[in-house]
Amino acid sequence: MTQPAPATDRRTWRDQVRARAARRDEARAEQARRRFERAQQVRQWREEQGPRRDRKGAFGKATGRLSRLMRLPAHTASSGVLKTWYPWIMDPGLGVPGIYIGVDLFSRASFLFDPWELYRAGTITSPNGLIIGEIGSGKSSLMKTQMIRFNAVGIPWSWVDIKDEYTHIARQLGVEPLRLGPGLGVRLNPLAPIAQHPDQSDAEWRASTKARRMSLLEGLVEVRLGRRLTMTERTSLELALDTCTGQLPGLARQDLAPASLPGVLAHMTRVDAWGEDLSRMGINADQLLDESRDARLVLHNLVHGALAGMFDAQESTTRYLDFHAPGTVVNLHAVRADQAVTVMAMVCAQSAMEAELMRPGAAVRLIGYDEAWLGMRHVPLLRRYQEQWKLSRMYGVCNQIAFHRLTDLDAVGNAGSEAARLARGLLEDTGFSIAYRQTDAALPVTKDLMGLTDVQAQLLKFLRKGSGMWRLGGRTFVVQHILSSLEEPLVQTDSRMRAQRGVDDIPDEEWEALLDDALGVSA
Repeated sequence: MTQPAPATDRRTWRDQVRARAARRDEARAEQARRRFERAQQVRQWREEQGPRRDRKGAFGKATGRLSRLMRLPAHTASSGVLKTWYPWIMDPGLGVPGIYIGVDLFSRASFLFDPWELYRAGTITSPNGLIIGEIGSGKSSLMKTQMIRFNAVGIPWSWVDIKDEYTHIARQLGVEPLRLGPGLGVRLNPLAPIAQHPDQSDAEWRASTKARRMSLLEGLVEVRLGRRLTMTERTSLELALDTCTGQLPGLARQDLAPASLPGVLAHMTRVDAWGEDLSRMGINADQLLDESRDARLVLHNLVHGALAGMFDAQESTTRYLDFHAPGTVVNLHAVRADQAVTVMAMVCAQSAMEAELMRPGAAVRLIGYDEAWLGMRHVPLLRRYQEQWKLSRMYGVCNQIAFHRLTDLDAVGNAGSEAARLARGLLEDTGFSIAYRQTDAALPVTKDLMGLTDVQAQLLKFLRKGSGMWRLGGRTFVVQHILSSLEEPLVQTDSRMRAQRGVDDIPDEEWEALLDDALGVSA
């Protein structure tokens, strides 16, 4: 009779079986893992490279290889049918007529632009626009090209030139710039009234005219003083303006008398006519004259000092500016040395032009504000810009402001200040914006104010000269601005740099001497 195996031997046998089973399971798991990784690699390779093919079909089992090559005729179809094969590839464009700008770099289609047609089509909600771009990116070329091409279709333009940059192109288009400066003999009236629109009542027109004039006067005085006006100074200006226009309470004048800077200055001491108003406000004449002395001296300086002979006209200014010509240019290069004077002269010139531009029946017009950040640093002038933005739709005017980068607005005021809020609101009210190349430091602000995505904002760093990102009604286009051979010499801002002698113009012997000198080779 066989003796049973000891318990110790049975345990050893079970452990061996379990160990062999575990090793078999591990081997199968490793084999399955390797098969899965290999399948993943093959799938990824096929997705990236596609199936391998020879002359007759794909390699592999059940690939349906052909015994001979099939020869099929080329398929012909209309573009309306073919576009269904490749959806979302070709952008349909804006769908409105306009001047030719260049090529859409994504769709390779022609890009046309007309703010008035876009507004009528509902693509944009405002005909006003913003153009930003680093120096040398093509911003100025775009603005000058618009002048040329809109001129070709009969749309006039008006510009305030503070850098003497538009003189040459204006003369080529048959326009002689109006040069303003001390002793040049040209006088404009920045307080000339805007004509009443048929949709405005008399009361509305009088109120808007007074608000516009007060905004201009406050802005000019604040720019020169470098601070906000006091309530007494503002009251003195308002009473002087009402006296000048014959609208002081108690006067029986039905129409507005002409207003001018010398007229307002002359009436700032007419306290004898303000007795009733001053008593109602609880202030005496001597106190008013004393506390408004600074504002009065600033106006005196404008009329008889820094801007003497430039903006002290008593009448309208249309005899100096021919608005029947293809365009108008007011050249302020003569006052460029003083930034405060430049700002005041720029604002006065723009205000003088508005009296003619914003009238019923006037032709639609393109207006350019280059170096706009100079005027946007002052709250009253920002309010004036904002008012003009609102009136543009009523009078058919397209305003375009241009500066280098949106970080220039940091000089407007601290975050949360009234100036910063007005500047941001002005940019948000633009119907279209165009951004040329931007630096890394300007990208966050540009992305925020223009509503760009991360990809769009990063693209701004790599735009080449003449390439701009256009934002119109929530749509984005990257457009390469194309210049004709006739336009290129007219729009180059760096023409003086290009006029210098080039490498090819240096004689061989002089070139060899320069090279030896650079390499440190002695004669």
